[in-house]
Amino acid sequence: MNYVYITLDTTAPSNPTVTIDGGAIYSTDFLVDLTISVGDSNTTGYQMKIWGDVDETYNQNFQSTEDDSQWTSYTANPQIKLSAGDGKKIISVRVRDDVHNPSSVVVDDITLDTSIPTVTVTQPDVSKISKQEGKDTASFTFQSNEGFTEYKVKLVGSTGSTHDTGTLIPSTNGSVNTSGTGSFTSSTVTTVTIKGADLELAGATSDGQKIIKVFVKDESGLWSS
Repeated sequence: MNYVYITLDTTAPSNPTVTIDGGAIYSTDFLVDLTISVGDSNTTGYQMKIWGDVDETYNQNFQSTEDDSQWTSYTANPQIKLSAGDGKKIISVRVRDDVHNPSSVVVDDITLDTSIPTVTVTQPDVSKISKQEGKDTASFTFQSNEGFTEYKVKLVGSTGSTHDTGTLIPSTNGSVNTSGTGSFTSSTVTTVTIKGADLELAGATSDGQKIIKVFVKDESGLWSS
């Protein structure tokens, strides 16, 4: 045989994509999963390069710039660790084929939010109520240090109780703003009204000092403590 076959391939991987945590807007965890894909049906020998707002110590191959990052074997679902500090994180990816034709760069972003919202509650207008008309109502206000999407006012067992404990104060007897959903800003001041009969329905079946606690959930899904 006096000839050979050589295949010329100058075509880069087609239609590269990347999404972070399935396209989520927020992450409350530094560790996130990427989903990387290309339009090529056969990815044998392919490599990828990942860079951006990453923790450079978590994986030495993934760095803040393209030049400092290393080519690694292509995989559809690598895990990365985001860089320190809450805020928007941008991740870039490039894929190359088995003869090193590089794809275009694809980018996705996600907002890291690890900060638990803080709620400030004013003292109630009265500190003692009954179920008798004219003496059955106490009111107070609350405000969060950041925007939130949901709140609930609960009868709890201790000041350290979490949002998934205690009992929501009902509005059966006229209590107002004991729960709500929507788009609330950090400047929102909410007035809560508690009726004695509703406090009793929530479980305050004996006389004595009770703990009423307000919880808010921020846009990333974190509840205040």
